[in-house]
Parts: sequence; structure tokens; C-alpha cells
Amino acid sequence: MAKSKKEPMISTIQQSQVTNLLGVAFSVLLPRERSECVEILLERFPKDLAFPIHQHKECEQTYLVLEGEGEVSVGGEVRRIVKGGVVYIPRLTDHCVRNLGESELVYVVVETYPDGYLANEPTWDAHVAALTKLYGLASDK
Repeated sequence: MAKSKKEPMISTIQQSQVTNLLGVAFSVLLPRERSECVEILLERFPKDLAFPIHQHKECEQTYLVLEGEGEVSVGGEVRRIVKGGVVYIPRLTDHCVRNLGESELVYVVVETYPDGYLANEPTWDAHVAALTKLYGLASDK
């Protein structure tokens, strides 16, 4: 099946779709349905939030810290992260994030999909539905 031609996109953070999941506000800056192999998110972690350890078989991630102070565990190594920090997480690597600061921890996540998106998650909404099911959360849609 031929891939559909992707169109350029110019937008703003304010125009992005925001999804709240597991306490994190995810702003979808570049949704996967607009690109062949990348999705870009802005994540806002509230004070004292810790995201569970997990890994991704389909994508690698790069974090660019914009605000706040946190801790990231990547492959068993724990490091402090602050504004200007960059974190790279290869596929199939355990990782988690925890906000250690007195305010939000805010960072951009660039997810790259070398082999393409999972067939059952071709859109951001399909991905959120899969996570909702995985974590046993009530769907608000």
C-alpha cells in the first residue's frame, strides 16, 4: 500500500491537542499522523509526580528539558535533570521520570519510529486508547 503524501505543518503550542494521562499533560506538537516517523510532545509533570518505569519497543525518545527539576532513570542509571538537559532513550530501555522540583517539570519529547508506528496505533488518539487500556484507566472519551 502506498503511503499518503505528508504535508508541511506550522503550528504553536497553544494550538496543540492536550491529553491528560497518568497525571501528565501531553501537548501534541507534531502528531504521528502528520509524519512518517516522528511525533513531538510537550510534557508537563506536576510537582511530586513520578511516572512508572516502562520501555518502548517501537520508538526511541529524546527529552529536552525546558523548566523545572527532575530525575530520570534510564537503563538503571539515575540522573538529575534541569533546564537545558538532554536525555536520549534507545528502544527497549527501561526508563522513568520524577519531578523533584517545587513547580512543574516541563520538557519536549521527540519520539522517532525507525520501523514506523505500531499498526494498531497510527494516530495519537489510538495510542492514548491503547495506554488507557494498558494501565486500566477509565476512558474519558
